[in-house]
Amino acid sequence: MTNFMQKIKPSKKKLLTLTALAFAGIMLMPSVQAKTVIIDVRTPEEYQLNHPDGAINIPHSEIVSQIASQGVAKSDTIKLFSGKSSRAEKAKSELQSAGYSNVEVQK
Repeated sequence: MTNFMQKIKPSKKKLLTLTALAFAGIMLMPSVQAKTVIIDVRTPEEYQLNHPDGAINIPHSEIVSQIASQGVAKSDTIKLFSGKSSRAEKAKSELQSAGYSNVEVQK
């Protein structure tokens, strides 16, 4: 070990304290792992006939009341699908009013 390293070598107690503080900081940090969620906002019957791969079904009339129960965070990227109708645009507007910041309509 060099003289420099000997001078800055912390004690075991200091190392344990620093490790504990770092761990506590990590545990208190909010999750920054936003995900992408595809939501088909058509009726359950339409969803059953055909839907995008990986999409969950929340009818547009229930989007704000049901989205949190599906584990979707306000920071997640939300891609709305409604086929050829305007329901996805309506759902987008409602979600943005409810504080969802990253909402797109899939064409």
